[in-house]
Amino acid sequence: MKRKRKVYLIGAIILAGLAAAAMKMLWGGQEVMVLQVRPGTITRSVTDSGYVQPAVDFDIHATQSARVAEVLVETGQAVKAGQVLVTLENLDLSVQISDMRSQLSQAQTAAKSARAALERTRLELVDASDNLKRMEELYGAGAVSRAEYEKAVLQVETCRQTLNEQSARLDSALAQEAGSRESLSRLEAKEGQLVVKSPADGTVLDLPVKREEVVGPMTLLATVAAAGQFEVKADILSDDLGEVKIGQKAVISAPVLGQETLTGEVKKIYPRAEEKQSALGVIQRRVPVIITLPDPGPLKPGYEVRVAIETQTRDGVLVLPREAVRTRGDGQREVSVVVNDRVEHRPVQTGLSDQVMIEITGGLEEGDVVVRDGGLELKEKTKVKPVYE
Repeated sequence: MKRKRKVYLIGAIILAGLAAAAMKMLWGGQEVMVLQVRPGTITRSVTDSGYVQPAVDFDIHATQSARVAEVLVETGQAVKAGQVLVTLENLDLSVQISDMRSQLSQAQTAAKSARAALERTRLELVDASDNLKRMEELYGAGAVSRAEYEKAVLQVETCRQTLNEQSARLDSALAQEAGSRESLSRLEAKEGQLVVKSPADGTVLDLPVKREEVVGPMTLLATVAAAGQFEVKADILSDDLGEVKIGQKAVISAPVLGQETLTGEVKKIYPRAEEKQSALGVIQRRVPVIITLPDPGPLKPGYEVRVAIETQTRDGVLVLPREAVRTRGDGQREVSVVVNDRVEHRPVQTGLSDQVMIEITGGLEEGDVVVRDGGLELKEKTKVKPVYE
């Protein structure tokens, strides 16, 4: 008997609670989260993934067949302009340089000898010319014979002929010396290419060769990214490209940045789309877009990032969370407005939207109270108890 009384008592308490709740619902209405319509800023963005790449990089190739003698740096290492990265060895070139130096030395010796002989002959010509003048005077006075006079004339002519021959011989020796010097200079310049140096301050991105490896002309030896100059390359869907323009702001995020973001600017839009396969295997038409990255922070070449290109921004417009606006079957958008604690379904006109907010261009005024969750099944004139965020 006592147990039955206890059960009846519990049931009565439950009924009383339900009745109280019903009365509260009847008089106070259902509690709903609401917010006031306020002006704000809304930004429309084209969002996609991208990756960091150097804005300026240098691919350094071998200019000749050679053997890798030493690799003096490592991938990822910071280097200075002019720092030696790789040294090569070309034994055939070394032999050619040795031979050409020998030829140059011989040409210089020949030129020196020809120049000395030419100077001696010039002196002999001067002496022969002076002697001829004396002979002319003596012959005119009858002091010497004609044979002696003709001998003096012949000596002058012989010196002049010898001088011309020696002058041509000197020109030939000088030409040979110049040719040997030019050839040696070319070979030494080629030898200088065996010492591979960094063209700028930066970071070694790639170093595909190893010590003792034999390389040929145009073999990639190293890739160096210029220091501090990075950019982001994003492949944007061609359908979204109509809104993207050069100069637009781009917000860059990445796991390595945590909650922080970096700011860049659209620098270049490629003139044609490329077919690319998505992670789900769908073939898409995408257009590469280059975004400047003035301050890369902790980002490094090859890091994957998320890019949001801000294509439109409006300030001081009425905005609501997207979830507050619902679309009816006829396509009309509406919201649940709370007036005197009762629900009123009101059509609205919308404008720009982003991932979170949507612009209200008509149907509402600043200060109107709107149900936060537009998906709630609230009938027209339903009594509610507004709860502000």
